[in-house]
Amino acid sequence: MVRSRHLPLLGLLSLMASQPVLACSYDGQFNNPFAESYPGALDIAIATREAIDAQHISKPQRLAGSKGLARAQWWLTLLNKQWPDAVAAESYIYLVDSQLWSKRQMDGLTIHVPPPENAQQVMLLSEAALGALINNELSYEQAHELQIVQAVTQ
Repeated sequence: MVRSRHLPLLGLLSLMASQPVLACSYDGQFNNPFAESYPGALDIAIATREAIDAQHISKPQRLAGSKGLARAQWWLTLLNKQWPDAVAAESYIYLVDSQLWSKRQMDGLTIHVPPPENAQQVMLLSEAALGALINNELSYEQAHELQIVQAVTQ
């Protein structure tokens, strides 16, 4: 039996559970690393692990919460400035390990957005791959060869 003093709390919890959430690991949301959150994401995660193990790229320092999000935002902003002009004017960037979505448009980059609802071009990569690209550890071509960056249209 539920006591009446707990009813407001239960109501709040049920309301929160029914609302859509932009949940990435920086929101304190636990993400199962073995669940594929977007087609191709698991392949990127495995290829990244192999690239780190083979010392093709370095593993970035783990940062959680607002510090991790701030670094990811900075790196994504730098990546957007380096983005090839040949890419679609509107596209998405998905960090597979943190499940962070960003949307690139002609007027700039919006970070921490919901996933695309219809077919869009998506760049899949991990934070380690993002860091390696930003820090010039490897080129886009090398990242594609290592399969740690992939552009897909779903």
